[in-house]
Amino acid sequence: MHDHFFVRLARATAPLVIWALHFALCYGLAAAQCTPGGMRAGGPDRVLLGVATVLALGACVWLGWRARGRLREPSVGLSGYAAVASALLAVIGIAWSGMPLLMVAGCA
Repeated sequence: MHDHFFVRLARATAPLVIWALHFALCYGLAAAQCTPGGMRAGGPDRVLLGVATVLALGACVWLGWRARGRLREPSVGLSGYAAVASALLAVIGIAWSGMPLLMVAGCA
């Protein structure tokens, strides 16, 4: 199977882009809801943050699973291993950055 450079690059970096979007969405939402003008009772919307975290984790696990399947091809290159490694890194990063958001009790 002959893939073009940008297709391989997109496959290898997609989990990291999902991680970055998750980080920006969750921390941006928490910051916006904790400003004096946007203060909510009880702090940031933990359900919304939890759903965003679960969706991001699911997307990265799915991308990693698909990349793992491509490792069995005889013509796998560095981009195949990078796709699996970036998916694993993104899952760890999303879980790590999502934990504090889910434990926040309120805005202080």
